[in-house]
Amino acid sequence: MPPGGWPAPYAAGEPNPWIGQLLMSLPLAMALVSIDGLIAVSNVALLATAGSGCRPGARPEALVIAEDATGLADAVRRAIAGGAQIEIRAALVTRPEEKQVITISPVPPGLGVGALLAMRDIREQLRLEAQVAAATRMQAVGQLAGGVAHDFNNILTAVLGITDQMIDRHPVGDPDHENLDEIRRNGLRAAALVAQLLAFARQQPQRQQVLDLETLIAALRPLLAQLLGKGIDLRIEGGPLRAAVRADPGQIEQVIVNLAVNARDAMSGAGSLTITVRDVPAGEIHALGHRIIPQVDHIAIDVVDTGAGIPAAIAGKIFEPFFTTKPMGEGTGLGLSTVYGIVKQSGGYIFASPSDGGRGTVFSVYLPAVTRLAARVVAPVVAAQAQENSLVDLRVLLVEDDAAVRAILERGLRRFGPVVTVAGDAMVALGILDEGAEFDVLVSDIMMPGIDGVELASRALAMRPGLGVVLMSGSAEAPLHRAASAQGVRFLAKPFALAELVAAIGDACPAH
Repeated sequence: MPPGGWPAPYAAGEPNPWIGQLLMSLPLAMALVSIDGLIAVSNVALLATAGSGCRPGARPEALVIAEDATGLADAVRRAIAGGAQIEIRAALVTRPEEKQVITISPVPPGLGVGALLAMRDIREQLRLEAQVAAATRMQAVGQLAGGVAHDFNNILTAVLGITDQMIDRHPVGDPDHENLDEIRRNGLRAAALVAQLLAFARQQPQRQQVLDLETLIAALRPLLAQLLGKGIDLRIEGGPLRAAVRADPGQIEQVIVNLAVNARDAMSGAGSLTITVRDVPAGEIHALGHRIIPQVDHIAIDVVDTGAGIPAAIAGKIFEPFFTTKPMGEGTGLGLSTVYGIVKQSGGYIFASPSDGGRGTVFSVYLPAVTRLAARVVAPVVAAQAQENSLVDLRVLLVEDDAAVRAILERGLRRFGPVVTVAGDAMVALGILDEGAEFDVLVSDIMMPGIDGVELASRALAMRPGLGVVLMSGSAEAPLHRAASAQGVRFLAKPFALAELVAAIGDACPAH
């Protein structure tokens, strides 16, 4: 209440002009509602927001769409009757697609009005809420996908392991060789799908290094041109960059390739694709309109196509796994979800928006920037091929909680000559070591009940310094892998070929 009390009423049932003048000076959209429930005074901000429908004499509920009118009318009646302040969300007739927060407050008696109505634009708040909800939903789906991928990788390890052993027994020319080879090819296809699920779940193993994105993207031009075909004009622009990024080069290549293939499909084989790489200083982050991006230096990769664009009805679903607009059998629905997972795992952000020309789509990837010193691109490492009899007489302690996988790995390894001792969990393995048994290498799954593989490796190395260690996992959880790397052990992501395991064991025991 102002000093000296509220001014006297101007006239029965009419607002005091002092109050009306004060209302007009406020930047918020507001109106005074008379005791009989009609708008008495509306300020300039409300007129700009709600249009001429808020002029004196109109009913407040006439400002909002029909489905929200009853709620607003009831809130006004209760405020006039001296009830508590009420806040509702409603869409205006002039802006039916956008919700506003409308606050209806009772006013002290004697002012000639019944209630104060204030309106607040919450478009930005709703946009942020939608982003948070989408991120939460994607995180939940990612956790589910990661869990499914872990179990499925164990199954694939068993299937591919058995198949490899059967192929060795049925070489080319054998009537069963072709069928066994087909089983293996389809198993590898399934493994590739699981790898995409892990990428979406942000659980794909990473080999991060400082990268020069200009060099990396330029090196991809021949591959991209081949994938896009002659009907699409490929342009690579931007640079020179002041900074670099820290990421896995193979995964960033996968992001670029997946976005390019997505653009090719959107353009039906004809149009133009522009890939631009640019510095985004910390001071320019706020202007992007994406509040979730930290205000630090970033590098942006923009992939712009001239396709049909993304319909608003599906814009919020495009990064979800298995979502596709392609006909049945023509797409896995994992392309963009893989991109999303890799970008998030790399500490970045990705957004899709219409192109400036109104035709086509812009996918913008933002990755945190680091110094350009030592930035380089490393060619993919080709796994060494195992050689027959390379592990003769090597003492191997194999620890795996999945009985099927354990049996298949044991049989497969014995073909290469080592002495294999198996354990179903870490406690059994530690018991074997406590009894004094000597081993050259420990091969263990990471994800096991009770003591995990990383902790087992730590304890085993304390008991047997110099012991070689190979850890394997189908879940690829980053914290466990970092802990394993810190101990200098080898890591294998399931499913893997038996030759890869033999090669990893050989690397872990170079003296042998």
